[in-house]
Amino acid sequence: MTKSVSIKVDVRTAAAVRQILFDSQKGYTYDEVSVPPRIADIRSVITDLDQKIDSALKFCEEVT
Repeated sequence: MTKSVSIKVDVRTAAAVRQILFDSQKGYTYDEVSVPPRIADIRSVITDLDQKIDSALKFCEEVT
């Protein structure tokens, strides 16, 4: 069973965390076979953050 953690942050904080995660994975291969699992996990979180940030920004555009 995989345990998970959820947090709520504002869009600005999410973008800052995303940038730090992105910077931390630079220099690693994109080859799925040889990339360290930790980096694959970080990239998955980056993708999730990208989607959530995009959704939040689109919602803000619709409201204004």
